[in-house]
Amino acid sequence: MTRSRTIRPFTLIAHRGGSAARGENSAEGFRAALAAGVPALECDVRQTGDGTLVLLHDGVVPLPGGGRLVVRHASLEALRIAVPELLTLEEFLEEFGAQALVNLDLKGSGYERQLARVVERWGHPERVYVTSQHAASLRRLAGILPLAYRGLSHGHTFTRMPRPVAGRSAFPVRSLMAFQLALTLRLARADVVALQHRVVTPWLTRWLRLQGWQVTSWTVNDPREAMRLLRAGVRALTSDVPVQLLQSLTNRQLRPTIAWTWDELFRQTAVLPA
Repeated sequence: MTRSRTIRPFTLIAHRGGSAARGENSAEGFRAALAAGVPALECDVRQTGDGTLVLLHDGVVPLPGGGRLVVRHASLEALRIAVPELLTLEEFLEEFGAQALVNLDLKGSGYERQLARVVERWGHPERVYVTSQHAASLRRLAGILPLAYRGLSHGHTFTRMPRPVAGRSAFPVRSLMAFQLALTLRLARADVVALQHRVVTPWLTRWLRLQGWQVTSWTVNDPREAMRLLRAGVRALTSDVPVQLLQSLTNRQLRPTIAWTWDELFRQTAVLPA
């Protein structure tokens, strides 16, 4: 079988729980994803003004009366009043960490040590994959939470480009990006690069794998795009619609790998017919 016609073991990640209708980063959304058979959950992590790690994407929470709370300055109590469904990282890990692999996406920096303490108290860092745009954050985590996988999130500028620019005409940009990535990934001591889906090509994935890095991709909602990425060698797809994407892949006789740790998933090398 040729490389373009095979698919490596992969997983599917529910982006913020994968259910905007039930609330992003909400317990209800995570439960729905698990009930449908989605094997991995992603959540956003920020630190409050009183040092608690919470699951929030935005750094500012609007208030009904027209005011707002800046998460890094607000207390947990105030945020819970504004966002009743708010989960702390500890609550998330305790309820969902034994049921799915978890991807913690850091929305800031400076709280790596607190994150390491929470994960270590929970007891299963090998089930955690931490992603961040900040190389320095991942480098710190490499020293204090070595059993967790670390992924450098990259390609955010492509989300703002017109689709033709993000397509074939972007080859020179991708070529330069590959070498920039190699330098940054080494600086970050990352194991994985989490690429915006438009950036991914088979040659880039293959080149990164030969350098020792796995590739995951976000945010993948189209089944055809999912197949393109899997054929390119991507090992995890993060999706806003994981239940629908799971059904589409199942219809093609493709199922995400069920693994207890990220290491177990990433070390599998057997390929399947696409």
